[in-house]
Amino acid sequence: MAHSPQAAQVDEKLARLLEVERRLEARVREAEQAARARVKAAREAAQSDQRDSRAQLEAMASAEEKADQERHLAELRRIDDEGAAQTRRLSGVSEAEIDRLARRAVTILLGGREGSKP
Repeated sequence: MAHSPQAAQVDEKLARLLEVERRLEARVREAEQAARARVKAAREAAQSDQRDSRAQLEAMASAEEKADQERHLAELRRIDDEGAAQTRRLSGVSEAEIDRLARRAVTILLGGREGSKP
C-alpha cells in the first residue's frame, strides 16, 4: 500500500509535531530540574543564613555577658576599695573619740538626758 502524497505530508507534519513535543518535554524536564536545583540552593542558603545569624547572636550574647561580668567585677573592686578606705579612716579614730561618740549616741537614743547618769 502506497501512501498518497497528502498522507505523506500529514505523516511528515505529524513527525515534526512529535519532534516539537519531544523537545518541549525535554525543556520542561530541564526547567523542572533547574527549579528543583534553585529551590535546593535557596534552602541551603537560608539554612546557612540561619546558622550565621545564630552564631552572630551567640557571639553578641557572649560579648554582652562578658561586659556584664566585667562591670560586676569593677563594682566589686570599687566596693572593696571603698570598704578598705572606710576601714583605714575608722582605724584612725581614737578610743577616746569612739567612747565619746558612743556616749552621745546613747544619750540621743535615751531622749536627750545627757546630764543624767544611769
